[in-house]
Amino acid sequence: MSVDLAVLEAIGRHRTGWADAATRGLMDAGQPAVTYVLAGLVALAFAYACRAWRPVAAAMVSSFVATLLAEWLKEVIGRARPPADLAIVPAAGSAFPSSIGALTAGAAVPLVLWGLRRADRAGRVVAVLLGAGTLAVGASMVYLGAHWLTDVLAGWLLGGAVGALAHRVSRWTPGRRTAPAR
Repeated sequence: MSVDLAVLEAIGRHRTGWADAATRGLMDAGQPAVTYVLAGLVALAFAYACRAWRPVAAAMVSSFVATLLAEWLKEVIGRARPPADLAIVPAAGSAFPSSIGALTAGAAVPLVLWGLRRADRAGRVVAVLLGAGTLAVGASMVYLGAHWLTDVLAGWLLGGAVGALAHRVSRWTPGRRTAPAR
């Protein structure tokens, strides 16, 4: 038995009504296009308030690139989603890697790194909130049976790598040999 199957079977034996509702609500909140428009507006307000234009731009670009790469890899790899008897939501298309995992990690990592580099309370709060949000979204996809655990882990790895690269590029200034300390 694979780890993926064992995890989903264990989750299936321990599902509860409140957790079903919470994870479905989280998934449903991410479906409408207005969610992405609102997230973009919040990101712009954050960039303005914190003077974090480069990290926010890195987050927006990396979430887009990571999602595109995940969707392309899904087509190339073609891994099936969990069977319907282990899922509580319908899911179509290929599963590996999770595009929502790639998107959330791609968006979060540049801002988490920015927050950690700030080395102050606000930076740590940003890092913790974005890290927790990314974990919650990925965990909910596994809980709902929309993805295998390894789909989400691979999506996080892909998005995290793209996000870290975007963060690094966003810190680059022409003519400098190394990136600035902040």
